[in-house]
Amino acid sequence: MNKSGMSKTIWITRTLPGAHESAAAFEQAGFKTVTAPLLTVENKAAAQAVPENAVLVFTSQNGVRAFCEAHSDIWETLRDCPVMTVGDATAALAKEMGFKNVRSAGGVSDDIAPLISRKPDKEALYIHISGQHVRGAAVQDIIDLGLNAERRIYYGSSAVQALPDIDIDKIDVAVFFSPMAAQTLARLSPAVAHMSALSISGAADEALGTLVFKERYIAKAPTLESLIAALRAAR
Repeated sequence: MNKSGMSKTIWITRTLPGAHESAAAFEQAGFKTVTAPLLTVENKAAAQAVPENAVLVFTSQNGVRAFCEAHSDIWETLRDCPVMTVGDATAALAKEMGFKNVRSAGGVSDDIAPLISRKPDKEALYIHISGQHVRGAAVQDIIDLGLNAERRIYYGSSAVQALPDIDIDKIDVAVFFSPMAAQTLARLSPAVAHMSALSISGAADEALGTLVFKERYIAKAPTLESLIAALRAAR
């Protein structure tokens, strides 16, 4: 693959609005992009109040957005709530939304408990703000540390029922940010032998199943920067 990427068209398959942010990063790195999500996100109103001893655990940017929307009427009272995130991009969004006390595990959901273990709060209730579909066992990992934790669902992800209206024949690389998006394409089963697949994790790559791509690449770390680096390094 040409390192400049200028002759390559990249399909960003993640949900909105994150897809636009990812497309902007790929374009800044010199790639052409097509934004066409394979998943949609629907926020769900929270039924429970947030206790004063809460520590919010976010494993996705969608969780941050859904939480802030659900609590927009009392947002000012929640800005000081301690926040822990799975990765740096989610941490950056939490800070952008106004949270003042944010720590990042800089990895995947399995890294949340080790981050908490460095400075555990035995009086806190760790609340995982999640979607309907989650990977990993963040809550159980926290409970195994002898701490109080629970999961609260704030949004749901749904797979599209048909391929997006794009010229798939002109796609050179499809980028997958989650196993669910990869599973969606596998279910739709288009002809993809002319394009390569770039996945944010081994789990996402595995979810592509038996689809036959020209090449399949996996980012070294679950970050946008690693995805771009993998694409630049590909031949």
